[in-house]
Amino acid sequence: MPAGMNYNLNPIETDKEIWNVETIFRLSGGFNLVTTNLTSGNHLPAGTPLAVDFSTRKATAVKNVKVYEAATAEATEYKVEKNSLAYVGMFLGNGTKGMEVSAIDTSNADYDVITVEATLGVAVAIGKILFEASASGGTTVKNTANALNYARTKIESGATVSVVGKVFEIFESELEVPVSDKDKDNLGARFLFV
Repeated sequence: MPAGMNYNLNPIETDKEIWNVETIFRLSGGFNLVTTNLTSGNHLPAGTPLAVDFSTRKATAVKNVKVYEAATAEATEYKVEKNSLAYVGMFLGNGTKGMEVSAIDTSNADYDVITVEATLGVAVAIGKILFEASASGGTTVKNTANALNYARTKIESGATVSVVGKVFEIFESELEVPVSDKDKDNLGARFLFV
């Protein structure tokens, strides 16, 4: 570098390797992203589970959260992994119980804190995936994945996503938005998680 020159550049953000790219089968055409309850200007990461409606060509992000730190049965605050798609007013469930999200604190660099209206009533272990429930009971999944997002997509009005219809060797630990067991059952043998 020449004397007196000072470059103050931020590194380019790149996607990490989340799957074996040689095994990807991408569906043709784009799908309109449903941006309801997604923060405009943020990005939907590659590998995000999607509920795709093939008749309307719309894709809805499946909003799962992964527990960062174990919580007791009486907890009203849950530490979850950063950059979840959770939003205030959503219901989170584990299949038998549910709770409504009343606040989200993103100030910590390592995790987000979700505050709920009432306790889940059961202890929650590290790594447990809670799904967006259709009601406060937490028994019914609101959206179940039938595809994955192919590439990082900016969330904005009119955004479209490319959809993965089949891929093997998905490195589950590298996914930014977790995939629940119910999603995996619905995705079937076309998607192999390792």
